[in-house]
Amino acid sequence: MNSIPQIENLSLSFETLNECYKNGYFSVIDVVNEVFRRIDGRGNDGVWTFLLEQSDVVQRAKDLMDMDAASLPLYGIPFCVKDNIHIEGLPTTASCPSISFIPEETASVVKRLEDAGAILIGKNTMDQFATGLVGVRSPEHPVNLFNPEYIPGGSSSGSAVAVSAGLVSFALGSDTGGSGRIPAALNNIVGIKPTPGVLSTHGMVYANRSFDCMPIFALSCNDAKAVFEQGLTKDISDPFLSNFTVLPEVQDKPISEQVVGIPAPEYLEFFGDTQAKECFEHAVSRMKSLGATVVDVDYSIFLEAGRMLFDGPLLAERLSSIEPFLKDDSNDIHSSVRAIVEKAKQYSAVDLCHEYYRITELQALARLLFENIDFMMVPTAPTIYPIAEVNANPVSLNTNMGYYTYFVNILNLAAVAVPSQLRTDGLPFGVCFVGRAKSDFSLMALGQKWQQSNDLFLGHHAGLIN
Repeated sequence: MNSIPQIENLSLSFETLNECYKNGYFSVIDVVNEVFRRIDGRGNDGVWTFLLEQSDVVQRAKDLMDMDAASLPLYGIPFCVKDNIHIEGLPTTASCPSISFIPEETASVVKRLEDAGAILIGKNTMDQFATGLVGVRSPEHPVNLFNPEYIPGGSSSGSAVAVSAGLVSFALGSDTGGSGRIPAALNNIVGIKPTPGVLSTHGMVYANRSFDCMPIFALSCNDAKAVFEQGLTKDISDPFLSNFTVLPEVQDKPISEQVVGIPAPEYLEFFGDTQAKECFEHAVSRMKSLGATVVDVDYSIFLEAGRMLFDGPLLAERLSSIEPFLKDDSNDIHSSVRAIVEKAKQYSAVDLCHEYYRITELQALARLLFENIDFMMVPTAPTIYPIAEVNANPVSLNTNMGYYTYFVNILNLAAVAVPSQLRTDGLPFGVCFVGRAKSDFSLMALGQKWQQSNDLFLGHHAGLIN
């Protein structure tokens, strides 16, 4: 940054904000006021379910300015959270207004981030009850920033759009089968999907509690990593937290020394989208040009695991979370969400036992596969649909979107979704790096190297500068 920028054109990347604060270009109060100016300027864009009062956030900024910035790793960094994540005193709706309630406790990870200096702005629209990958299963919803006729991706739709639009620096979502990766890809940003059990999920409305994760949306892998590091904690309130430390493993291993698995040709599926197919082929070529060894892998176990998420007894977990709300026909529950979740009633407890036994077997097979590769690269999304097409065929098209994402949490894997290029129609295309359990830091390092090898702008190109 050679000169003092205009704040209205300022990127909210961590590097940019930290430089501005360090050099006294802008204060935290200036940035907070600019965030609210941008939000006001967009009007009712379907991104927010709840915004904090600007005066309250400004007071938070004033309090921070009385503290030692050097001791706060996320000093003055604005963020937002998906509306199934609890904030004490603020309503949680999971984008179903009729079930709104006020939690008495803030989610554990959010507390950690605020203690590190991050500034909460508000809560975001989502596919109701985190059931969907399209981003349009809610009373109001955002649209794709690159073409408003297209879906923004879900279920963490508002969180991803807020980051891409330059309204916040990062956002928290939830991810069961792709909700932290699909909207990242469709909005040209990074989506970090932790290994299940690494970041606490205490304090949220669950979809599948056994393997729900709290993903991080940001402009870069380095920004997301900074959030991830602050979120790591021992949380006795979360019985599903398996390990609050993650070994760095091979994060410094050059790409030229890594073996990359991609689905064998017979498993690659783009549902007729030739542009997506060409973009992935370009990504594979680019990976080879960086020196990686690319090998085909048997994708059948991943497909089998993925099908379990919305087509089998695992739906019982989702039903257990929202069953009280389903009993009231007056609730404004999206018809697709209700139909999907109520399918759980056709399965028995014995069916669920057999499903978990098979999952354990598939997890073992996945571990064997990853003994021969460093990571797997897949398209984050196989295609992208116009909103009108999704509304006309909501279930099948949503299922298509999860072809490369559904399996990851079930198989106890980590994933990082990163932008790759813009399609010829101007829509974004991204790839996802998938690794073994607790390979989170290695995947983030890989994602950052991938971003550095590409001159693609971050988020939505709206005149913002770093």
